[in-house]
Amino acid sequence: MKLPHLSPPAFVHDAAAVVRRHLLPLTIALTVLVTALGGYIGWNYWQFRQTAAHAFEELKGALHPADLSALANLVDFNALGNQLAVVAAQSYPFARPGPAQITDLSDLIQTALLRQARIKEEPLKETPDLAQRLKTPLYVLPQDFYTQLAASCSLQTAGDTVALVRATVHHPLLDRTFTLLMELERTPVESWKIRRIVNSAQLVREFRAAQLERMAARRKKVEEKNAAVTARFYQDFPIQDCTAEAGTLSDGKTLLLVLHLRARNNGATRVNNMNFEAAVLDLDGRELLRRQCNVVQPTPPGEALDHRWTIELDAASPTGQNVRAAGALTCRPIWKTLGLANGEVLHITDLPDQEEELR
Repeated sequence: MKLPHLSPPAFVHDAAAVVRRHLLPLTIALTVLVTALGGYIGWNYWQFRQTAAHAFEELKGALHPADLSALANLVDFNALGNQLAVVAAQSYPFARPGPAQITDLSDLIQTALLRQARIKEEPLKETPDLAQRLKTPLYVLPQDFYTQLAASCSLQTAGDTVALVRATVHHPLLDRTFTLLMELERTPVESWKIRRIVNSAQLVREFRAAQLERMAARRKKVEEKNAAVTARFYQDFPIQDCTAEAGTLSDGKTLLLVLHLRARNNGATRVNNMNFEAAVLDLDGRELLRRQCNVVQPTPPGEALDHRWTIELDAASPTGQNVRAAGALTCRPIWKTLGLANGEVLHITDLPDQEEELR
């Protein structure tokens, strides 16, 4: 059976005709709408790229892993180095002294920052043992400096031309955490860049204070060690007597100073070699000279050391004249080193006034 042909209703034809008549205008309108929307989004994105927030995101990305090329676009290392050099010179006047001090310090600071960006940063190695920390040579930048900056930095305030970035860095050898307040600045001719550290003066002062504490701790460790060694000297190998006598030879030019020391081994181990420092004084206690004397003379437990040292002096020298004028002399000895038969070496370490690690 043949089905009858069904024609679409009249309203369908009418609707199709309307669409055909308005298709071009609709297409144009849609195109304009899409273009406008795209332009709006693009404009907003361009606007965002001009903000401190966008510069901050780029900075975080450039810090870890450190991208030197990207950092150079975001950090004015020259301006930063110059600023830090000025404040560093106040706390470290002995570092690169002279008319070019600021320039030299700026170069050192920039070199350190750029070199750190070129190396592969290692995870922070904490050193809980104070003695080990004090033995490790001090460096200014932690081994994961840029990694720490990236992990801790935050955008504190942001304006049209100035923003503040805060970050913290922990220095394992000083066991101290330092806060950095970095200023992001935008100029009419350049994009956003970090050109200075707002709290640079305080930062350098805090670092110097922490370093001085470290130096004092190192000195204290040496003092404690020396005290323990000195106690061993008094207990195991006490000096019983020391005398000093001087006389001029027949040539009238040579003055011989004889030091006579007696000590006894009260310890349980043979002492193979000894070194002591003798201060020679007049009867008023004025020090005339100081000499280091040593000898290899195995002294078993229970036995005594009895030894003389002859020191030749120029009778006409200031020291020789003082010794001759003093007449009677006294000797004040202290052990500096004892070498024991079991391989142990008892030694007194000299204490410098202040051992600067950063020069």
